[in-house]
Amino acid sequence: MAQLLLPSLLQTLDPMPSSTLVSSSSTATSSSSSSSLSPSSTDIVAEVTNKVFFDIRIARQDGSTYVRDDLPDTFENRVISARITMGLFGKQAPNHVEKFLSYVLPPKDTDVDNPYPAFSRSSFTSLNQETGLLAGGYIPSLRVSDIGGSTALTYGSRVLPAPLWIEKSSPSITTTKLSHNAKGLLTHKTLDVTPTFGITTRPEPSLDATHTIFGQVLWDDSTVSLFRDFEDIPTYALERPAGYDDFNTGGLATSVYNAQKDFFRGAAKSFGDTRVSKLYEGKLLRRVEVLQAGIIQ
Repeated sequence: MAQLLLPSLLQTLDPMPSSTLVSSSSTATSSSSSSSLSPSSTDIVAEVTNKVFFDIRIARQDGSTYVRDDLPDTFENRVISARITMGLFGKQAPNHVEKFLSYVLPPKDTDVDNPYPAFSRSSFTSLNQETGLLAGGYIPSLRVSDIGGSTALTYGSRVLPAPLWIEKSSPSITTTKLSHNAKGLLTHKTLDVTPTFGITTRPEPSLDATHTIFGQVLWDDSTVSLFRDFEDIPTYALERPAGYDDFNTGGLATSVYNAQKDFFRGAAKSFGDTRVSKLYEGKLLRRVEVLQAGIIQ
């Protein structure tokens, strides 16, 4: 069963000054504007030390992204491009921010056929209904492996260290762990060595015991637009929740899911990625990929 389940995140807009963008492939100047949501959900909860962007593309419901003029101009048939801007809390969670930035701008290598894993080749995969986390940072073919009795990350022919993102304690640094009490917070699971992260779509203090907040979405116009589009993307659910008033939405979304199922399974073979082919609750029923990631200076 498929449903439209992403909660609303958005309200009003306010201006924000221009910034310089640095990515792994280009440098540019961008003029953007920020969105001021309700103070309870959008106040900056810690000092922002770094700003980053993801350029995101959402495929049509059939998985295609190429130019087409033979389809009706509906949301399901549009290829959506947008930029999400995020602020990182380098003083509050320095180890998390360091690890996160290593995937924003990975080490450069002359071997173009054997790149390092990067957010520029990642995707947003699901919305967890229990926690309200929008899952991002999933890099196809990046796997956790046991090599010689130690945990490592493997990506293509590369074998990379897999340290935990846990913050180091220091007498000179005293910080209070932030609570998952707002929308738009960036969070990482404590014992996860991969770069997958979540964006909160609602307050969820139960995550405090298992996750660490290291940043926050910055609501400029493009980010607001993207999350409005996220709200309209159905997710796959195994069961219809009690009291869900469908008005045929479930049937439509299920047909959308069935149309994309073959695409995702085909993509799994292309990427050598077994997880893409799996059916699981909360999976986004549109392909949401990060085309480019970079640092805003």
